[in-house]
Amino acid sequence: MSEAAPGYYKPLAVIIGIIAIALSIWGSATFAAVSGIIWKKGPAVWSWGAAFLSLGFDFWRIVGGIFWVVGTALFIMELAGYTIRKGRIVKQVIKWDSIDIAIAALVAAIYGGGLVATAGLIVIPGFTWIRPANMLSPVFGILFGIPGCVGLAFGNLIADALGGFLGFGSIGGFVGNFILGYVPYKLMRDHSLRTSRSVFDFYLWGVLVGSVWCSLYISWWLDMAKAIVGLPPLFVWGWFAPFVIVNNAIVTAIVGPALAYVLYPPVKRWGLHWSDRTTFIEKS
Repeated sequence: MSEAAPGYYKPLAVIIGIIAIALSIWGSATFAAVSGIIWKKGPAVWSWGAAFLSLGFDFWRIVGGIFWVVGTALFIMELAGYTIRKGRIVKQVIKWDSIDIAIAALVAAIYGGGLVATAGLIVIPGFTWIRPANMLSPVFGILFGIPGCVGLAFGNLIADALGGFLGFGSIGGFVGNFILGYVPYKLMRDHSLRTSRSVFDFYLWGVLVGSVWCSLYISWWLDMAKAIVGLPPLFVWGWFAPFVIVNNAIVTAIVGPALAYVLYPPVKRWGLHWSDRTTFIEKS
């Protein structure tokens, strides 16, 4: 049962919800207005692209590199059976029985299928497209934990393969989509979406931070591998990076909380929530 949140979280949840929705709508609207001329005049014609480029490539390479190193370390650590809990690295035991494997496979199928359904709405040929199914990432992360995050990673890989986007950049996308579900899973204190604190945390970690982290992780990978993937830094940081943030956040901010609110009770009742299937071994 979720704990009651302090009263000040109610206005905070409203404020951050409005900010997240407004930013994502603004980013989408301004991108749509100039998307037809970006290839001719460059990403700086988009206000978000201009803002990103104003900070310079070195800034984004340093910041993106930090997110990449931390994200990769967490990805490896979690798959190795360790996690950070109460400020310490502890052993975690995930059953990985037929149920957990089925959860990961089902998440991969639903997420991958949802992404493939809009694969024809291409934004950057060979790299990304309009992806409303991204709203499922934080929801599956907070419901199913690591099995859900693994399913998201494989679901994105499946979508890349079936949608014609599979390439060297898909390696970054594999971990980036894991992170998209992992951030809210680890940093939200209450996953029920039934308290103002839970709603606040969903918008903060699941919409804003998760979207930014995923974007910078994949963008840094593409920039470092530019000799292989062939996407110039100008387009990586002025177009791809801000677009991925908007693409991740727009539907998630609007639909995500309601979807998580509806799905949490049956998942918890059936004993499928990650907290019912994961134990932690903490040495005194």
